[in-house]
Amino acid sequence: MSFNSFSRRLLATACLALLAPVAATAGTYAVSVGYADGLRGTGFFPSPWSGDSGVTFLGTTAPGADAGAIMITNTSGSAISVESVDVAINGTGVGGLWAASFPLSLAVGGILILTETAHYNFDTSDVHFIVGGGDPCDGIGADPAVCATTFPTVTIGVDGVTTVFDDTGHVLDTEGFDFAAVGNESFAWRPIGGKAGPSGIPEPASLALLGLGLVAGATVRRRKG
Repeated sequence: MSFNSFSRRLLATACLALLAPVAATAGTYAVSVGYADGLRGTGFFPSPWSGDSGVTFLGTTAPGADAGAIMITNTSGSAISVESVDVAINGTGVGGLWAASFPLSLAVGGILILTETAHYNFDTSDVHFIVGGGDPCDGIGADPAVCATTFPTVTIGVDGVTTVFDDTGHVLDTEGFDFAAVGNESFAWRPIGGKAGPSGIPEPASLALLGLGLVAGATVRRRKG
């Protein structure tokens, strides 16, 4: 007996998530993405957030967040200068909300979080839909073809070098549609390009065990068949 559809999708997601962090770094810093929803009850609200240790926060701290979020972490051994951050959601540009704050020096180990500066001016789940909720961009092989070719991008300038990061996991656009139709839109932080649903990516060791478990389970089912 072959994998059932759930097992195939879960294993594919795990494998993609293991690969994702490679595409989320630019030598001296790492980039993560999430979505913050403070309007619709509990969810996987990104943490850390405003007020947490080591965080420089460019956004409104008023309650009721409903916005995409970007996190830049200085992984180098010296301060870096963040000079620009630009975002496009499936080809539609989102204005330079944080331009007045740049250049910004980020200390060793420091975290920069960028999100809405006023309510709903970075509501990235509503900017440019590419699929419907019935057939979302889950970040795995069963996705509609458009998911692999159309996705949010984050362009970051640091220390004179500009790098484009692809949100191929469709976090900023909440799986390519307005996730509010499902419920709370919060997506926990994960390296940009990584995808494992709103809860984010498990630790690599857990993913490896998950994959082995699924393979073992499928082997048992095949033997029984």
